[in-house]
Amino acid sequence: MPRKPENTRHPDRRDFLKTSGAAAAGALLLPRLELLAEAPPISESASAALTGWTVKPFALTQVKLTESLFTQKRDRILKYARGYGSEADLYAGPDRVLSIFRANAGLDTKGAEPVGSWENGTGYLRGHYAGHFMSMLAQAYAGTGDETFKQKLDYIVRSLAECQDALAAAARKPTPRDTGKFGGAVRLSGSPIGLAEHVSIPAGAMRGLRDFTIALWINPQQYDRARLSDSRASVDLATLYNGAAIFDFGSPNPQFAEPALSRMYLTIRAGNDKPVPRFAITTSGANGEQRLDATQPLSVDKWTHVAITHSGSTATLYIDGAPVATNAEMTLSPADLGETTGNWLGRCQFPQRNVSYLNAQLDEFQIFDRALTQAEVGSLLASAGGTVGGGNVLWYRFDETDGMKVVDSSGKGRHGTVIAPTDGRRHPGFLSAYPETQFMRLEEFATYGGNQGIWAPYYTLHKILSGLLAANALTGNTQALDVATKIGDWAYGRLSKLRPEQFDRMWNMYIAGEYGGANDVFASLYAVRRKPEYLTVARYFDNRNVKDPTVAGTDILDGRHANQHIPQFIGYLRVYEQNDSTEYYTAAKNFWDMVVPHRVYAHGGVGVGEIFRKRDAIAGSLYSEPNNHNHAETCPLYNMLKLSRNLFFHEPHPKYMNYYEQGLYNQILGSRRDEDSVTSPEVTYFVPVRPGERRQYGNAGTCCGGTGMENHTKYQDSIYFQSADARSLYVNLYIPSILDWKDRGFTVQQTTKYPFEGASTLTVTGNGRLAVMLRVPSWVRRGYTVTVNGQPQRVNATAGTYVTIDRQWKSGDTIEIAMPLSFRAERTIDDPSVQSIFYGPTLLAVQAAPVGETFETGLIPVSLFKHYKLSGDFAAAMTPIPDKPLHFTFNGQTLAPFFVSDPQAGQTQPYHVYVRRHEPAIVFGNVDSGVANAKRDDGVTFLDAVWAGAPFADFGQFMTVVERTAAAWRASGALTATDASAVVQAARHAQGELG
Repeated sequence: MPRKPENTRHPDRRDFLKTSGAAAAGALLLPRLELLAEAPPISESASAALTGWTVKPFALTQVKLTESLFTQKRDRILKYARGYGSEADLYAGPDRVLSIFRANAGLDTKGAEPVGSWENGTGYLRGHYAGHFMSMLAQAYAGTGDETFKQKLDYIVRSLAECQDALAAAARKPTPRDTGKFGGAVRLSGSPIGLAEHVSIPAGAMRGLRDFTIALWINPQQYDRARLSDSRASVDLATLYNGAAIFDFGSPNPQFAEPALSRMYLTIRAGNDKPVPRFAITTSGANGEQRLDATQPLSVDKWTHVAITHSGSTATLYIDGAPVATNAEMTLSPADLGETTGNWLGRCQFPQRNVSYLNAQLDEFQIFDRALTQAEVGSLLASAGGTVGGGNVLWYRFDETDGMKVVDSSGKGRHGTVIAPTDGRRHPGFLSAYPETQFMRLEEFATYGGNQGIWAPYYTLHKILSGLLAANALTGNTQALDVATKIGDWAYGRLSKLRPEQFDRMWNMYIAGEYGGANDVFASLYAVRRKPEYLTVARYFDNRNVKDPTVAGTDILDGRHANQHIPQFIGYLRVYEQNDSTEYYTAAKNFWDMVVPHRVYAHGGVGVGEIFRKRDAIAGSLYSEPNNHNHAETCPLYNMLKLSRNLFFHEPHPKYMNYYEQGLYNQILGSRRDEDSVTSPEVTYFVPVRPGERRQYGNAGTCCGGTGMENHTKYQDSIYFQSADARSLYVNLYIPSILDWKDRGFTVQQTTKYPFEGASTLTVTGNGRLAVMLRVPSWVRRGYTVTVNGQPQRVNATAGTYVTIDRQWKSGDTIEIAMPLSFRAERTIDDPSVQSIFYGPTLLAVQAAPVGETFETGLIPVSLFKHYKLSGDFAAAMTPIPDKPLHFTFNGQTLAPFFVSDPQAGQTQPYHVYVRRHEPAIVFGNVDSGVANAKRDDGVTFLDAVWAGAPFADFGQFMTVVERTAAAWRASGALTATDASAVVQAARHAQGELG
């Protein structure tokens, strides 16, 4: 059964940075570009093998952008891609991106500082930005052919391969032993910093014991504050020892993932309320524990001897030979635990969640089958075996030179096993900027945030893999595919050992279980390598808690982390394309319909902060969280556009591209500051919609900084598509560009000033039959006409659809499209009075400071109906600002296109993308009927109902709608007979003003 999502406000990742201190200040043969034109991106290759595609994309190399608004935005990112790190040193930027990988692999970092923010030496998400950086470089090369980008990319790939090899070599080395109290010792580096080593003891080692002694030497190790994700001085390092087990004998709970019921353990520190060692035994969980708590903490960086004796019902805890606690009512013993199957040194029973693995040296771990006397315990301080000759049930001396085997010196043959990322026990191929500990902690259900938690290890892995696959697909780098393949083998080796219940819980955890589009990249890797294990790995990422309800059409998105879930559905679609299981396609399709339009803001973005909120609450979400002024994280829109695009390949429904245009021309274009920088991508994290908010830019090292680099280097990826049979060309976006369709012998050049004007010209070079599918934007109100070589075409141009021009083309043919721009006000889905103003596809934002702090006071009132013409346009109210395209003044306010993103230095411009319509009286032009503009129960006013019929062919059609609406409102009681007559008369008198 699906888990109920949390509906409380989650801390977003920006909050975590503020509270935890995690933000630290912080050559292969080059193929000719034209040879790559036939190879689409890796996730879109081998189209014959993709299930369900009726439409397919062109490669980025086949579409060239020409000068426009889009090249202006792109070129700012390209300048960052070229100059980051140093404009003089080609590899200075790559070295900064690579520094944390090299540090993790034990290689020379070449003195380079990490990128900073999350991409720092201790950040739990470190490494993700490198993946985005690779994708940016690959896309930049595909779009421009500039060898600089490929040289940087090849260097990064080659260096990552070196890191991967170094990690594999380290993993093959035997686990070393340290110097101990007597001879050797085992060093457990713990977590969150270390490698989570621990020792497995054979099942039933203490079978049947009633009386016993367990003795050991321990040297707890100090945590290095500088290596912690949260390194603030206020963080008490001792809390990292809370609950960390020195030993734990027990068995997992039959109820998977719940705490163990039967166990006997010794922790290094019980907790903040009891900051001392605790010995406990229970057969009924934590509430049934019989305990012994020491009276003093263990010293750090000092060898201490600890022993527990049990005789009858009396247990005694010794520290350095002295009794420090006694419990005469400890009636439970190991015999009551049964056949213990989980016996550990250095870790607790499964799952540990946010409990550290032990960070300490251990030596001379001994178990006796009786309670030693105090003198006998004391003798163990003088020599390893004391006067008793060592443990007769089990005795680990750790005197081996190295290796995974721990020799049992008791003579009973109960040899232990070191569980560590060494001794060649893990599949080679691991690559990350941090140790595998995060992946292990995720499997133990560690939660997001803080030093004891994790972030999102498979999210990071997805970004790295995506960058490698882009390097292979877009630049021909075969080494990148080799590195990705090794990662795929490693992932299968790790995930294939897990239980389905682990996946269900892991992927449903807030942010910790966020895996980006891991299912997407592994399915894409399968498409290239055709190794079945990679498709199996992709399916391991099924988040059934969300996927299954979505397949069933049940909307459970409220309270879900938006960017955690959107990429999952991109991945489901990719899995469907490889295995023909329709539930995956249904999941992706249903999910999109749950988001669009039900959770979409005017600029195309989604979410309050980083979280989806309830369906059909757009106006209602503007002030829904008074202390959270952020909306519309940029990453979710990056992924929603990907999902829209990929769904279109299966079902070329115009709704996908209409939404794509909305998000691309507004939030995405508006997410890049209009100012050059070689130190930062200068992109947004959030793009708020609360009236009077401002955009903030920067984000080197964050998730939105990463997707932002990609957003602006792949504008050409959805301008044109082709039908699967190559007989049709889809023109989806009106962006100046040149399509080189070599397979069909066509070149199509698009010339346009869109969105500054509503026209575009396509010039065809080549000969042959082709159906050209032209998108009629959903915003069209005043007609959409097409001419070919100057001859008008008969088309049924309905807004929000495609029209088809199917003919025999010859070189020099031109298609001219006219789609006059017009003003419109779009209502929010939940409140007709809260609206946004558009001019064609462009969202116009009122440039003004906040006017209030609540939903009732914060929206600027706007009256527009008195300016409406029969076209449904209110251009008469808008005065163009000279020399500033798409800037207007209205009612004393300035409106600017939302894609203009604060070119001025210093404080950014506050804006309002939502206003409140204030239309108190029924007026037509300057003719006032004297009748109040009544509302229906759904909030729709009389004038709303009338003008919903615009554009009107002529005044007669307009009057028909007015008369019909007046009659309906009179019949419903919303208007009296007198008022209805007055309204009709006023409309007739306004004929001269509405033309």
